[in-house]
Amino acid sequence: MHITEDEVSSLQKFKKIVSDLNLDDGVLIRFLRARDYNIDIAEQMLRYAVQWRKEMDLDNYSLKRWNFPTHFYSALKYRYFGRDYEGAPISWLFIGTWALKQMVENEDLEQLRRYFYSVMEQGLQQTIICDSPGNVVVDMEGLSYTQATHMPSLKFFYMIFQTFEHCYPETMKSILIINAPWIFSFCFNFVKGIMVQRTLAKVKIFRSKEDWHADFLKRFPRESIVPELQPPKN
Repeated sequence: MHITEDEVSSLQKFKKIVSDLNLDDGVLIRFLRARDYNIDIAEQMLRYAVQWRKEMDLDNYSLKRWNFPTHFYSALKYRYFGRDYEGAPISWLFIGTWALKQMVENEDLEQLRRYFYSVMEQGLQQTIICDSPGNVVVDMEGLSYTQATHMPSLKFFYMIFQTFEHCYPETMKSILIINAPWIFSFCFNFVKGIMVQRTLAKVKIFRSKEDWHADFLKRFPRESIVPELQPPKN
């Protein structure tokens, strides 16, 4: 991960303060940036994240060890696929089709939380491999009023995103929300309260297919766009 000359001084000070954690510069600079280079607050955030990872045993995370029922993957569909023109990874979240209401009502919530932690951890590994924060594409196609206004689901997702903001800071390059229906505003207003300004600045919402088609072709090689969201060829 690229570190600018202006960041070097803050990073060196931060490294001394958290030297007991033995973390590399790429991790440290993410937490510094997330808290606008306030070393004291960044340290609190980092130590919280390290302790949380220890409790979740995420430093020994393995897809083979974290197994989930097959229907989790179809009910909460996502994919890591492709890279943008600068080599940053792309994650695709098909939230409009998620059966989160049914999952929250019927599944073990701890297992459901771990499923989302697994998704986050896979994304983190992609950013490490590509040495770059990733693009997150959120497809809202198919979002129903019932799903969008289900308060237990919104509270659950709020908690998940709060964990993401605290423990996976500065892992996103852009957040592209596509096919957003009118009810999406209700969901977004509920969640955006926990987004720091740096995260909000990365959000771009598209209501029409024509707009995101044009934007995607500027950001991503066509072969890096998942088949189900391929823009039409002229």
